[in-house]
Amino acid sequence: MDTWIWIVIAVVALVVIAAVVMMAMKKKREVGRERASAIRTEAAQQEPELRQREAEVQSVEAEASRMRAEADQLEAVAQEERAKVEEQQSELHDRLRTADRLDPDAQNPRHSNG
Repeated sequence: MDTWIWIVIAVVALVVIAAVVMMAMKKKREVGRERASAIRTEAAQQEPELRQREAEVQSVEAEASRMRAEADQLEAVAQEERAKVEEQQSELHDRLRTADRLDPDAQNPRHSNG
């Protein structure tokens, strides 16, 4: 065969190979687009539920914050009341010690220094 026939066969083969490669790349891009579309659709379907859950979390966080503030307020009230009770107990013990010192019949003072 002549050289020019081999050249034509080589060119045709290269054109066929190039066409096959281009079709494969086109198919790969199409598959990628379809997969991306499916992922976007799935994400769009999940978004409303995620927004709902986010709102619920924010609500729970707000309730927890409110409860912490209420607990802090109650703790402050309890501390004030505790201080008042301790002061009254101290005053009571002081009065009982005074009474024991004044009473000549008090042989074993129950409320001495402690």
